[in-house]
Amino acid sequence: MLVRWAISRYMRLIPVWLQVLLGVMVAACLAWSIFFNTSKSGSLAGYNHTDRPIFSYWVDDNWGGNMDPYSWGSTTCCWSFQNDTVEVVWILDVTPEDIEAGLEEERHSITLPMPEYKQEDQYLHVHFLSGDKVDLVWSQNIRSPKFDQYRGSGNQ
Repeated sequence: MLVRWAISRYMRLIPVWLQVLLGVMVAACLAWSIFFNTSKSGSLAGYNHTDRPIFSYWVDDNWGGNMDPYSWGSTTCCWSFQNDTVEVVWILDVTPEDIEAGLEEERHSITLPMPEYKQEDQYLHVHFLSGDKVDLVWSQNIRSPKFDQYRGSGNQ
C-alpha cells in the first residue's frame, strides 16, 4: 500500500509524455530480449570416451566437471552461450599407473562451431574422443543422442 502511494505520488511529478516514453522503452527492451535473444542456455553433460581421466573441462569458461575413463555423467547446470563458436578446454589427468608409465597431465583446447540448437533443448552434450577430438550436440534429454554411436564405434 505504501509502495503504491509512493509511486503514484512521484509519477505525478514526471510529465505524461516522459511517462509514455519510459513505458515504450521498457516494452521495447522486453520485446527485443524475447524475440531477438540469440543466447543459448542449458546444462553441460560430459562423456569421456578415452582411456584417460579428465580432471576438468570448460566450454566457453563454463565449468563442466570431471570424469573417469570411459564414463559419463558429469553434469553442471545453468550456463549461457552467446557465440556461434565455443572453446572447449580440458585437462587429461594421470592415474598412478600413468605416472609409472611416464605420462603427465595434459591441457588441450579446441574451438568448435556451436551445434544446432532448438528452444526446447536443455543439455549441451560434450563427447571427448580419442585423438584429442571433441563432439558437441544439443538435446532435450540428459542422455546424449550420440551416446550409443560412440559406444559402438570403439570410442567407448
